[in-house]
Amino acid sequence: MLKSVFATFAGAYFELFKQSKLAQALTVFVYHDITYTPSEFTTHTKLNVRPDIFDAQLKFIKKHFNVITPNELISGNIPKRAAMVTFDDGIKGTFSNAVEIIEDNRVPTVFFLNTEPVGGEMFFSSLITYLLEKEEGFKEYLLSALDKENRIPLLFANCSKEIVNSYIKLSGKDFKDAVDRFTGPFASEEDLLKTSESRYIYYGNHLYNHYIALTLSDEELKACYLKNMEKLQSYKNFTNLFAFPFGQPGTTFSEKQVDLIFSLGAKKVFSSFPVINYTPSSAYLHRIALTDFNNTIPKIWYQIFYTEAIRNNHVFKSIKEAFKRMRSNSG
Repeated sequence: MLKSVFATFAGAYFELFKQSKLAQALTVFVYHDITYTPSEFTTHTKLNVRPDIFDAQLKFIKKHFNVITPNELISGNIPKRAAMVTFDDGIKGTFSNAVEIIEDNRVPTVFFLNTEPVGGEMFFSSLITYLLEKEEGFKEYLLSALDKENRIPLLFANCSKEIVNSYIKLSGKDFKDAVDRFTGPFASEEDLLKTSESRYIYYGNHLYNHYIALTLSDEELKACYLKNMEKLQSYKNFTNLFAFPFGQPGTTFSEKQVDLIFSLGAKKVFSSFPVINYTPSSAYLHRIALTDFNNTIPKIWYQIFYTEAIRNNHVFKSIKEAFKRMRSNSG
């Protein structure tokens, strides 16, 4: 409750005093699933947005920004107050619920897809979440397999496919049915084919499966990138943009891997680090996630400027002090 009130207060401040900073910027938003009935996986990871909230967020974005297409981004035809809307992964709710809302609002959107789970294989992001949360013994196995000095603080980021596959083999268990239930439905090839006809939807590359790039060798990353691109190029709405799975710079991918992806032909590369892009022409861009929490206009402004305010400590400190005074006076 207190977070909601503070976000509303801070968001109102950002709207009044900070939004002018967006005039020469590109703000990129990222989503994952849109449904009223989220899976256990998207609930646990807070990756779902209700369709009514998503609709309201798109209306906000369209009102306050000029939403551009991938072609405009690649060509450098970027207007003032530019924005992009993107989705990651390929979860079913994106196709069942988001597409119609996107088309009704006429907002160009990029879907960064993993095509291996579209073909029925386990979704790696969901698999490691399931193992970490529900499989007794996996955390201990993972920690025992890691070099303490090189261990990444975010435990999931240490989950290489070698460690995961080794644990599955050692356990003798078949996790597919349990993980599929945990994940919820994924898009099908029929979904991709139908949606590829939309004038507002573009498909981008998110690797063949949702592996953590930093755990892959250069050859493995290259193979995952090219195999996914081969699948996606069969759709007429494919655009040569790439978003790193998990998207955390230095934790789930490296600067060297960004360069590798560019060497494979990607026109733009996206992270999921939640900051505004003040150099819209940059080849490497960041994205801000909107969630169910951002269900009012002030809360959307709060999300847009949150990371920047944290970095600019005196601004955030001033907002907190003003908020404390407001609460004290109202009490």
